[in-house]
Amino acid sequence: MSDRIVPWISRAVLLAAITVLSLISRKFIGHPVDAAAASDMTLGSPIAITNMRASFGAFPLGCALFVLVCLVTSSLRKTGLIFVALIVGTALVVRVFGVVADGTFAESLRVLIAETVLLGLALAAYTGERLASASSASRRA
Repeated sequence: MSDRIVPWISRAVLLAAITVLSLISRKFIGHPVDAAAASDMTLGSPIAITNMRASFGAFPLGCALFVLVCLVTSSLRKTGLIFVALIVGTALVVRVFGVVADGTFAESLRVLIAETVLLGLALAAYTGERLASASSASRRA
C-alpha cells in the first residue's frame, strides 16, 4: 500500500467512526424516549430521560469529538485509530456477551456486523499506518 494512500484510508475510517458515534449521540440526546423504545425500553421519569441523554448520548458525542481531534491532527491519527478500535471492540465484546447471555442474535445481527466491520477497518488502518511509518523510517536511514 502506498505511503500516500494510507493516511487517506485512516482519515476515512476516523470519519466513519465520527459519523457513527455522532448519529448514536444525536439519537439519544435528541429523541431519548424513541431511542429507548426501539429496544423495548421505557423511560418512566424525567430523570430517566436526562440520564439516557447523558449516558447514551453524551459519551458517544465525547468519543466523536476526540476522534475528530485525532482526524484533524495528523500526529494523533494512530491514537484515534487505537481509540476507535478500543471503543468499538469493547462494545462488540459486550454485545457478543449479551447475545450469548440473552439470546438476542437475530435482533443484534445488524449492529454486530457494523461493529465488526468498523473494528476491522480501524485495525487495518492502524496496521497500515504502522507499516507506512516503518517504511518511511527505513528509507530515511
